[in-house]
Amino acid sequence: MELKGMMAVGGPQAWPACDEDIKRFVVELVELLKQELGDRLTGIYLHGSLAMGSYYRPKSDIDLIVVVENKLEAALAGKVGVAIARKSENRPTTGNVELSIISADAAKRVPIPVPFELHYSSTWHDRILNHEVDYSEERTDPDLASHLMYVWKRGIGLTGKPIPEVFGAVEWASFMDAVMDDFSWIIEEEHIVETPFYGVLNICRVLQLNSEDSRMVHSKDEGGEWGLKHLPVLYHPLIRQALDIYRSTEPVSEEQRRTGGKDWDRQMLLDFRDYARSYFL
Repeated sequence: MELKGMMAVGGPQAWPACDEDIKRFVVELVELLKQELGDRLTGIYLHGSLAMGSYYRPKSDIDLIVVVENKLEAALAGKVGVAIARKSENRPTTGNVELSIISADAAKRVPIPVPFELHYSSTWHDRILNHEVDYSEERTDPDLASHLMYVWKRGIGLTGKPIPEVFGAVEWASFMDAVMDDFSWIIEEEHIVETPFYGVLNICRVLQLNSEDSRMVHSKDEGGEWGLKHLPVLYHPLIRQALDIYRSTEPVSEEQRRTGGKDWDRQMLLDFRDYARSYFL
């Protein structure tokens, strides 16, 4: 994959005041989806770090929820998936697009688990291009409850109907189930060693959610800052390293994204994992 116009830019970015090439890519992707979906399209909604003002170019993904009026026919879903995958190959950043297409009914009712028409991310890229996805099957994703909560709380409409008209409220318990499912994966075995800054900052974010009663949702950036204020001092150097690497402007390859291309203290990561496990005992 060729990365177009990569550059190192300092500080967090937010839509729409982000690097011009990132903004242009998102606008072009929105236009592509409008062309592919036509009058079936209800709206396209940005969530995640770019919507919350904590997008760091070398590490962050671009997170989108696309809502369509009705379920997509298998042939159309396959065509749209290929178009998204091809467009993503010309993105200007290492981080990819993470995008789900859901029906207007699913967006409004939020059944658990949430059904989706199409999902695109780096892990789906080759399967989509190799036509290995069976779009005639009904598929659900437990993580979508979390994504839809972020849209509802802190999302940005890029085109189409306003968020309050399209999305129903996500039950907090369903949101927390999705969050804790991801948390459980992080603290299983040695997964935190495989994805250290993601694991450390998400642990902080989950502990923040469980310690507060605000029913607000937080970015990884905000979770890390909370961890430095509220978690034991012993873990502050690890949390600070995770934040520094997450925020770094140093370009990284796809292979380096999980670690930031840096060395980590394996034992400290496992100790922090064990602390996180004990938090819920």
